[in-house]
Amino acid sequence: MFVRNATGLVRELSAFDAFNLVFSAVLIPIGITEVMSFTPQFWPHANMLVSFLLATPLVAACGLVYLYFTVIMPRSGGDYVWVSRTLNPFLGFFANLSLTFVFLTWISFNFTYMLSTVLPSVAYVAGWNAGWVTTPDKTELLVISTILTAIFTLVMVLGVRLVARYMFVAFVIVWVGIIAWLIDMAVSGSGHFTSSFNAHSGGTVSGVIATANHAGFSAAGGIGWGATLFGMIYCFQVYTGFQWTGYFAGEIRNVRRTATTSILGALLISAIGYVLATALIYKYYGFNFFGSAVFNAFSGSGKWTLGFQPYLPALVNFLPGPQWLLVFMSMCFLLAIVWWTPTGFMMGTRNMFAWSFDRLAPERLTQVSDRFHTPVLATVVIGVIVEILNYFNIYQGLGSYLLNALVVMGVAFIIVSLAAAVVPWRRPGMHAQAPGWAKVSLAGVPVITVVAVISAISWGFVIYVALHTGISSVGWKPMIEAFSVPAAGIVYYIGVRLVRRAQGMQLSQAFAEIPPE
Repeated sequence: MFVRNATGLVRELSAFDAFNLVFSAVLIPIGITEVMSFTPQFWPHANMLVSFLLATPLVAACGLVYLYFTVIMPRSGGDYVWVSRTLNPFLGFFANLSLTFVFLTWISFNFTYMLSTVLPSVAYVAGWNAGWVTTPDKTELLVISTILTAIFTLVMVLGVRLVARYMFVAFVIVWVGIIAWLIDMAVSGSGHFTSSFNAHSGGTVSGVIATANHAGFSAAGGIGWGATLFGMIYCFQVYTGFQWTGYFAGEIRNVRRTATTSILGALLISAIGYVLATALIYKYYGFNFFGSAVFNAFSGSGKWTLGFQPYLPALVNFLPGPQWLLVFMSMCFLLAIVWWTPTGFMMGTRNMFAWSFDRLAPERLTQVSDRFHTPVLATVVIGVIVEILNYFNIYQGLGSYLLNALVVMGVAFIIVSLAAAVVPWRRPGMHAQAPGWAKVSLAGVPVITVVAVISAISWGFVIYVALHTGISSVGWKPMIEAFSVPAAGIVYYIGVRLVRRAQGMQLSQAFAEIPPE
């Protein structure tokens, strides 16, 4: 049933390459921009610094689930292979397809976000005035997104080593700029921001706050603990990605050791990055001003009349420093998106590759180029899917269902967590290969089971918040649209099983074995 030993996939990724892939997926520059732009609209009293501190150990539980599985089954395809071999083949395919759909949607969403939100912010700092930069229309968005999709599809075809080199260069550039941004906020006071904003923005800090207060916004009264807890939903969203090592585990050298350093290292540095960035944003721009600016601009009040939108890449303009440095720091928010994009492509292609191994997808998708050592056809198929998502995102508003997609992701992570919880009993031989911490028992219960249950409950909380607090498009139509691909996957899975059975092929034999490395 398996062809892996003849595919040509090789272990070319070093420990740093693996870390860089998953760390890029956390996408701190864009993640912090989204968190700080969304939260005040719904929870004015939410303190996202506290939200990140509270969410980090809960997110770590999910990370430990993925680390556990990556160590005991280091195979490309990640949670598809794990769940299908430990819990149920259908649930494995459903969970993995759901996550693949969400993550590929993020590629498209980030292209659009980069062009419609981040690029105009950079243009404001740099003083660029071309219309396709400041206010791109839908045609321009699609054309540029299509070009980016084609470029990254080609890069992914040309080999993992090229991808790793590209991502190393992108990592260095992005983080030189982001560290400079953090230092600039750290060494400067709110007084400088107030004077710079009042002198150059066309408005005043006090005027922004007064306008928001008059429209009904208030961040006074200290931390709102309920709002801060609900705000953790964005933390779960932007942290996701640090645990992705398992999706391309078949191409990592010393994978069991590397999985630990890449997953836990990415989470630790991401947590430091998000907490530090949030603290410095509140310090430099002010908690009240930031919430007021976001409310005026994005709540539908129509009270924001300045020549830029109050996104972090635009607010770089009011930091101290030479203009070239401010432009560079702002540009690094944009470059962060093209830094992480190969990770999304790799996750998609390797999952599709794993489906093909088990004959849930055409066998041709397992074919690997002898020259480039990449699954060329699978990569092209993923590129086509991303392009289709580009169209739906730009012309059909797919991005407006982003948090409904978070519900889809939450359901999938609960399935993976429950699979990890039962491995000690369902597959004791596999559990015997687990890291020492996972095999320790608490009152007779393995630590991995406790951790997995915490992970499942945490994602259940995320689903509850997404469905009950008015931050997503709740209703039959948007939820059906968000779950359309997973639902189609159910029909597809049943159909493939029937077709393979008619061909005399018992897929249950494939699921009874672990794919070779």
